[in-house]
Amino acid sequence: MAADGGAERSEAVAPGYADEGAADAAGAVGLPEAPEEAVDRELITTGSATLAVADPFDAAEQIARLVEEAGGRVEARDELAATDNEPGSASMTLRIPADRVSATLDALDQLGEMRNRHVETVDVTGTAQDLDARIAALRTSTDRLRELMADADQTSDLIEIEAELSTRQAELDSRVAERNRLSDEVAMSTLHVEIVAEGTPAAQAQPGGFLGGLTAGWSALVSTFNVIVLVLGAIIPWLAVAGLVLLAVIGVRRQIAKARPGGPTSPAEPEPAPAD
Repeated sequence: MAADGGAERSEAVAPGYADEGAADAAGAVGLPEAPEEAVDRELITTGSATLAVADPFDAAEQIARLVEEAGGRVEARDELAATDNEPGSASMTLRIPADRVSATLDALDQLGEMRNRHVETVDVTGTAQDLDARIAALRTSTDRLRELMADADQTSDLIEIEAELSTRQAELDSRVAERNRLSDEVAMSTLHVEIVAEGTPAAQAQPGGFLGGLTAGWSALVSTFNVIVLVLGAIIPWLAVAGLVLLAVIGVRRQIAKARPGGPTSPAEPEPAPAD
């Protein structure tokens, strides 16, 4: 009973008192206190999708409008017109606000048949924090160098400070540009969309991620091997003909060399000795 009563009392402890007790206990054993606010995570989201539609060109126009309405942009767009043997297709690279990726994919699903859909998120919070720290340190350093340059009395000191300032400023500009690119990738997600015609072999689902890359690499290897075999098959008959021609030329040159005056002849018979 005492144990039960103790358990009931522990469950009834006020939340504030429990937090204070936990903080005191953590301090007593030397554990760091939990941060009051969670760190805002910086995430880069990329995705890919294959969409099978009746008219790839019309679907590409609709997708471009959807992306613009979502506050994004079309970064790349390729269209392939239909031929007698191949149907038309289109490929698009989209930049979409990070919070609109799922909604955009759902909207694409309404335009046709989504054959595959892959979304990947990478946490770059640590990289962003490291860049911010480096940028802050470089800015402090360049400001200090400017102060030293203003107070420099000797020309040699001034030249040395200017050279160091130039190096630090170049590194600062590079880090700032890198941070801006990272911020853009975090704010605007990248989505690759392949648009194919319905009922074609190209419209079959293709795996994404590592498996998709492995499949594509194997297909490229097989295609390259087939091309090499085809080229060798076309060259070998010509090599055989060239070999026969070379042998004929060598034979003719040997006959001509033998027929030339002073060329190789049979040994001359010795003249008879004069009679006494």
